[in-house]
Amino acid sequence: FNDDDNPYLSRTLSTAADGGKTYTFSWWQKRTVNKSIEIIFGTDLAFGNLANYIYFYNDTMQVWLQPTGNVLTTNRVFRDASAFYHCVFVHDSTEAVASERLRLYVNGIRETSFSSITYPSLNSTGYFNSNTAHYIGGANTLSNRLDSYMAEIVFIDGQALDPSSFGETNDSGIWIPKDVSGLTFGTNGFHIDGRDASDLGDDESGNGNDFTTSGLASHDQMADS
Repeated sequence: FNDDDNPYLSRTLSTAADGGKTYTFSWWQKRTVNKSIEIIFGTDLAFGNLANYIYFYNDTMQVWLQPTGNVLTTNRVFRDASAFYHCVFVHDSTEAVASERLRLYVNGIRETSFSSITYPSLNSTGYFNSNTAHYIGGANTLSNRLDSYMAEIVFIDGQALDPSSFGETNDSGIWIPKDVSGLTFGTNGFHIDGRDASDLGDDESGNGNDFTTSGLASHDQMADS
């Protein structure tokens, strides 16, 4: 995603069976620049009016979930441009214990140090996993677009999964991706792996939840390790 090209992927999802109480995002990302704000995932109600989003803010990772507002800000900063981070964000408002309703993992390890965190109320829903336009890399009228490499972008509808569903430690002690084809993705779930340079928003989950591309071309498919 080269922000000079205003790139993003977009799709309007259907309404989740549980109203959007439980879902999991998993993605691999290598940052290329340290901008003050970069949107990773977002929902756009209209005219660039973001409702829910996951983004970098001054190198921290933040999550904004309406109607709660800014619910999570890490103390950790993400400045390493030499390697991929694997991130897993879990929303499960059905959990009786409030602190289990939001979970963030980086490279297989749960983040526990936050400068601010507000947990959603029991059984609450928001705009992620709802009948709303969803964007990867920013919204269509937003300037704070992503400048990063992205790989293995997975969304799970209706399940709260931990990082072991998406990655594993190899014999050298390095956290690496694993095959996700055997997962149950749920109705709105998708798996974007970028294997088709002519269709970078192609969903490989079997659901056919393809994303429309804008500002992305075949030369934006990059090999890395």
